[in-house]
Amino acid sequence: MSTRSILTATLALVALGLVSPVYAQDAAATASASVAQWSIITAGFALAFAAGLAALAQGRAVSAAVESIARNPSAAGDVRGNLLLGLVLIESLAIYVLLISLILFFLKPFSG
Repeated sequence: MSTRSILTATLALVALGLVSPVYAQDAAATASASVAQWSIITAGFALAFAAGLAALAQGRAVSAAVESIARNPSAAGDVRGNLLLGLVLIESLAIYVLLISLILFFLKPFSG
C-alpha cells in the first residue's frame, strides 16, 4: 500500500470517529432500534438467499428443458409451456421474498 492510501484511510477513520457521537442515542431507543436493525439484516439475507436459489433453480430448469428438447424435438411446444410455467412460479417466490423484505425495510413492523 502506498503512504497516500494509508493516510487517506487514517483520515477517514479519524473523521468517522469524530462524527460518530452525533448519532448516539439514549438507551430506550436502542432496544427498538436493535429489533429494526435485525429485521433489516434478516430481510437482506432473505433477499440474497432467494435471489441466489431462484437463479440456480431457473438455470437447472432451463438446462433440463433444453436437454429435453434436444432429445425429442417434436415435444418442444409442451416442454416450452411447462418451462415457462415453472419459471414463472420460481420467479414469483423470489418476488414474494422481495415484497416481504420491502415491508421490513420501509414499514418496520417490529419497531415500536
